Amino acid sequence: MKETARIQIRTSEDMKRRASQLFEDLGLDLGTAINMFLSQSLREGGLPFRSQLSKFDREMEEAEASPVTHMGDVENMKDIIHHV
Repeated sequence: MKETARIQIRTSEDMKRRASQLFEDLGLDLGTAINMFLSQSLREGGLPFRSQLSKFDREMEEAEASPVTHMGDVENMKDIIHHV
């Protein structure tokens, strides 16, 4: 029998419950599903799925990084919008 090691992770109760239910519906327990993920990651030499930010995520990151413009009153806001 192969020697085993314990891995501990933290996640929300909701995430654990939902993932456990999903994998149970697939005939797996959570530990088996996690081991499948790890095995496939090793086979792929990385994440076993495409990992990228959506266009919305990238735009949100850019917006959050940009300086804040204080518009003042409504007339000033209209002037700023008109010149964009």
